[in-house]
Amino acid sequence: MSVESEGINIRLNTFSLFSKSLEIPDPSEGAKAQNYQNMKNISITNSNFITFQDELLTIDILGGVDLQQVERMICTLRISRANYQPFRTTLDLYNDSQNDKLIRTLCDKYELQLLEVSKVLNLLTSQLEEYRLDNLKYTGTSKKIAFELSEEDKSNAIKKLKNKNLLNEVVKSLNTTGIIGENENALILFLALASHKYSNPFSVLCLAKSGIGKSYIIQKLSECMPISSYSFHTQISENALYYFDSKEIQNRALLVEDLEWTTQMLSPLATLQSQGKLVKTRTIKDKDGMFHSSTFEVVGNLCLVACAYSDKNYEELSLPFLCIHLNHTHNQDIEIMEYQKKCKAGMIKEEDIKRTQHQLKCLMSVLENVKIINPYAPFINLPNEIVYPRKSLLLLLNFIEIITYFHQYQREKIVDKKTGEILIQTAIEDIELAFKLLKNSLFRRADELSTTARGFYNWLSAYLTEAKTNQFTALDIRKSKSIHPRTLNNYLNELKLFNYISVIGGNKHREGFIYKLTNLGDQKDVQTRIEKDLQSTLEKIKSSISQSVGKTPLTDPQTQIQ
Repeated sequence: MSVESEGINIRLNTFSLFSKSLEIPDPSEGAKAQNYQNMKNISITNSNFITFQDELLTIDILGGVDLQQVERMICTLRISRANYQPFRTTLDLYNDSQNDKLIRTLCDKYELQLLEVSKVLNLLTSQLEEYRLDNLKYTGTSKKIAFELSEEDKSNAIKKLKNKNLLNEVVKSLNTTGIIGENENALILFLALASHKYSNPFSVLCLAKSGIGKSYIIQKLSECMPISSYSFHTQISENALYYFDSKEIQNRALLVEDLEWTTQMLSPLATLQSQGKLVKTRTIKDKDGMFHSSTFEVVGNLCLVACAYSDKNYEELSLPFLCIHLNHTHNQDIEIMEYQKKCKAGMIKEEDIKRTQHQLKCLMSVLENVKIINPYAPFINLPNEIVYPRKSLLLLLNFIEIITYFHQYQREKIVDKKTGEILIQTAIEDIELAFKLLKNSLFRRADELSTTARGFYNWLSAYLTEAKTNQFTALDIRKSKSIHPRTLNNYLNELKLFNYISVIGGNKHREGFIYKLTNLGDQKDVQTRIEKDLQSTLEKIKSSISQSVGKTPLTDPQTQIQ
């Protein structure tokens, strides 16, 4: 096989792998061969070593051709001729002055005619242009394969959405895909992702320690979404959002595997969620050295699902996102390890997982953007123990809308007589479900301790109850629980700050302080009051429904669709 044909074959194999990685249809071999026939003088060893050869000269392009700067063609050339020393130079083939200088140099060095060398360089430039344009056809313009929904899939999905036991079926499907032991959290995340086409999508932040499975859940949920409905990122920088294309956010879910918890990162996310757009103006310098202002604007309804390490109490930041904490109990570890054993033993069928993922994709695809009204919103009040009530109430009302949106094929539809617009009305079942799913989140917002400190306090209470004592030292804890001394010291300091424990003896330099639990750490009373307030709210709503028997809770301009 000749060097030229071997180089072309290598180039074709590389291009085929590149196309597969972008999930685009691979061009036919005949079309690619036809493209390279127009570059018969070029032999491509790899993208960084290209050889041009004709009867007069052999020119090696070291480093390849830059595919980014199309307005230039800066190349490093190694020019060879039989019985002569090679000549090396770097120039822009689009620069006439540099070309003329190179032609004269080659004529003097290799004793060639001016016209002959000029033809060689022109042929080299034209074939390198074809090579670059051919590569640019498949660079940066690839699109993900759109999810195709057949009529049968659409009919089955609508039938499933009309099922009264819909959410239980969704939880079973999520368990089948590999999400184990996180039923409530997984359902909240799935409802949030399903709202990406809704005019007011919902955003959720997953908080947990390292190794709990935050990234795993995000990846599994992304496999249950149509491929064109989300944008997956391992990490995004602080200013990346300002340069996003609005199409990457509008009606798409933004999945971030590792979110940086900095003010510069959280501020644009919160602004985009609240206002629906980001506007940033900065100063730039033009080629003449003059300063001008340049404005970047990103518009879109943000549906964000991200993961972060839970080492702080992020509820204090009052973000417009729902923060959920993943389960990291010992029982959860056992369930996950049992599932891992089944996977390695071949007891989990890949066909069942693929079929279930396809069914969940169909559910999301058939949902349509509709306008939702909640006539019971005036009766919904938060318990007094909840901090940041404005953000918390808005999150609760928005989540109720998302539940109604997901049940749009089961909810009452009403037509506005003035505009003719079809509305969907929230049902009492949606409010009950929202209270049930967000009850733990509301408890967390009423807790002044961080999530990790609260978990440590609960363990400490159980440990002291089992030991039948109310006093302890740091050494006693380390003997019973594997914990880093600095982490333990942070927990104890936080508990002392809120007077959940007190120092009753000991000293710092010998055996350490002796601590005692106080009566302030018990949250049972707070949880009881929150549950009573939520139940009272539901009773008020049910009472308003019973008082309006035979009437629609809405105003007169709307009529019910039969």
